[in-house]
Amino acid sequence: MNDKPTTNQPAVSCWQCRHFNTSWDKNFPYLCRALNFKSRMLPCIEVRQSDGRECLAFQGKPGQ
Repeated sequence: MNDKPTTNQPAVSCWQCRHFNTSWDKNFPYLCRALNFKSRMLPCIEVRQSDGRECLAFQGKPGQ
């Protein structure tokens, strides 16, 4: 099984996701509104480490 993204499937990045935001909490600066959590690392990395898959809540920002 190949877990690497193909040319038809771009790698998930929070910076291009409409659900991503930053928080004022210096201990947990990154926020995912779709999955409703804050983290120290980018949420897409947290999801990949805990689930082993790319984030299924990813939705590209409008115009990208």
